[in-house]
Amino acid sequence: MDGVRKSIKILEVNMVDCGTMTEYVKVIWKDLYKFTIECFTRIGVPAHDAELIADHLVLANLRGVDSHGVIRIPYYIEGVRKGYVKARPEVRIVKEGAATALIDGDDGLGIPIAVRATDIAVDKAKTIGVSAVSVRRLGHVGMLAYYTLRMSKNNLIGLATANGPPFVAPWGGSQRIFGTNPISIAFPSIGKPIVIDMATSATASFKLRLAALKGEKIPEGIALAKDGRPTTDPKEAYEGILLPFGGYKGYAISLAIEVLSALLSGGALSKNIPLHPSTQGGFFVVAINPATFREYSEYLNDVNELIKIVKSCPPAQGFTEVLLPGEPEDRNFEIRVRDGIPIDLGTWRLLIDVARDLGIEPPLTVQ
Repeated sequence: MDGVRKSIKILEVNMVDCGTMTEYVKVIWKDLYKFTIECFTRIGVPAHDAELIADHLVLANLRGVDSHGVIRIPYYIEGVRKGYVKARPEVRIVKEGAATALIDGDDGLGIPIAVRATDIAVDKAKTIGVSAVSVRRLGHVGMLAYYTLRMSKNNLIGLATANGPPFVAPWGGSQRIFGTNPISIAFPSIGKPIVIDMATSATASFKLRLAALKGEKIPEGIALAKDGRPTTDPKEAYEGILLPFGGYKGYAISLAIEVLSALLSGGALSKNIPLHPSTQGGFFVVAINPATFREYSEYLNDVNELIKIVKSCPPAQGFTEVLLPGEPEDRNFEIRVRDGIPIDLGTWRLLIDVARDLGIEPPLTVQ
């Protein structure tokens, strides 16, 4: 375990800056990717599935979606050990048509199963034009943009939804009924795709854990404590109730996602899902081939024209430019690939604990 001690020593050095504590350490994405693969193969996950999980989590960090990145490693491992999810599930297609499929994930780790569903949707959309795949009984699927980006790389418009453990009250309610119930849509373009990816709650639940690890407050108006009073304390909020974004509008979209993700597949309603970071409800993905409707080159030209119109809009007071959905994440990606991924110290300590527990080398930090 000399490597572990060496990494801990590096951590201690990097945490100190002129007598004060810095907020994070940096790691190279390739090292983090290798470390993540080893974590999951050590607990019995097949190599290919471990690679998909690593690719997903590290991409989330590269895009700045740290709440869905490697902070998930210890919780996914805990989920396997506690029996919430399986390392080696027996995934099967329950029902299949020319443009559709229903998959039973056997409560396996969610990311590899969701990738399989996405790839089935891609293959069908390339042949049929439009496809839909529904999945039940799978673990946490992570960042939905991962799947819609996968579709956009195949020149398809992609849509993905998922429901999860209950955190969110319906508009006007004071009890957890829905998950954060995210939705993602990606549109291929001449350049980088336009990627919408958002929770229908005012914030993603795991961002509360991340804020607590960092010792940060959360914005007002996004959560309630257990007793129903507004709170800016992330720990109180995580144990309390999240609110839907946009009031009744976010609530309505969340309800729709509950139907698409859970009821369509026969999966668990959010209210009945075990409350753990490794769990999910159902997963739903749709792939649309623009070439089925018109010449693909014409579609691309029109999307490019739309982008030009949006980007040429004069910025409002307090803004320097108008950004497209996914553009901040694309910029984060470029910076973090070049300079390294910043890992907050709370998350880093969790990763060090995982390395100790599994007897593996943690990724080295960089200056």
